[in-house]
Amino acid sequence: MGIRAHHSEPTDSELLEWLVHALDSILGQGPVVIVTVIALVVIAIPLAIAVLALRRRGGRQA
Repeated sequence: MGIRAHHSEPTDSELLEWLVHALDSILGQGPVVIVTVIALVVIAIPLAIAVLALRRRGGRQA
């Protein structure tokens, strides 16, 4: 009896189903709201990194 390290799917389907159900019950909205929230987070992370890099650089031009 060995331990399986990886799934054949890119994500754990049971975990993903649980997360979607939990977010749906917390937000009380449909999947469009969940997708929008996730998209905003995905967009906000690189923007925040870029803003912090520019602030650290002091706004100097290269």
